[in-house]
Amino acid sequence: MEGMGDDKSCTLMCTKGGNGKFVLADRDGKTVYSLDKAGQAKARDFAGQKVKVTGRVKGKSISVTSIEAA
Repeated sequence: MEGMGDDKSCTLMCTKGGNGKFVLADRDGKTVYSLDKAGQAKARDFAGQKVKVTGRVKGKSISVTSIEAA
């Protein structure tokens, strides 16, 4: 959105408070995955960036082992 700053600032603003949660969007597969509690904590450092997530996928949810910059 206009005036929200860079990708990281915008993402952090959107996840602030209430029920805002980080998700992983696979643009190629056109799928959005929710992250478990551990993933939520790890994702904050990579807000708005392309990442590589390691973990276990179950449906459209990921139990995150690690997140690193892509």
